[in-house]
Amino acid sequence: MATAIVLLVLCLPLITLGYFGFCLASPWGVCRRCAPGGKNRTCRSCHGTGLRPRLGWQLYVYARRLHRDGNH
Repeated sequence: MATAIVLLVLCLPLITLGYFGFCLASPWGVCRRCAPGGKNRTCRSCHGTGLRPRLGWQLYVYARRLHRDGNH
């Protein structure tokens, strides 16, 4: 049991950094709301583009704005 917890603690930062790198390399993903039917012009999630920013990218932009606004 203890080895599983240690393995999880060691792998969690690797998975997090991997997802963060993936979001930096490819910040846009397919919109889950209108993906099955293609582009939906009335979709509020993607505004009809069919693409929406990934969660990791949204967190990165939020942190960047928070840092920028805090330094001015």
